[in-house]
Amino acid sequence: MLADAVPYTGHTIDGRRLTVQVRGRAVVGVTATVAHYPCDTFGDVGPLRVRETGRAAIGRDGSFRLTAGEPAQRVTLTGRLRRTGTVAGTLRVQGTIATGQRCASATLRYTARR
Repeated sequence: MLADAVPYTGHTIDGRRLTVQVRGRAVVGVTATVAHYPCDTFGDVGPLRVRETGRAAIGRDGSFRLTAGEPAQRVTLTGRLRRTGTVAGTLRVQGTIATGQRCASATLRYTARR
């Protein structure tokens, strides 16, 4: 957990835990588990646990887009922070495994609350 960041915890549409870290008017991190992470020819190597930090400004309408991580495991988190203390959006992981095969999760919807 990031010091002084507010955690929003919830689940992806497939029931996997997700935490979005918010500091001020920015999303600064995400921790999640992706159940299925299929690769081109190798097949599914999931579940995959990701924990990435970065900085994505939260717009006036509450929307944000965080892209973080190395090219071998890049996380894209989009969402909208609501005044009700909830955040909802999508999560996707893309990258490669040691053999160089390209892998990508489905785009997963999530909801979380403070």
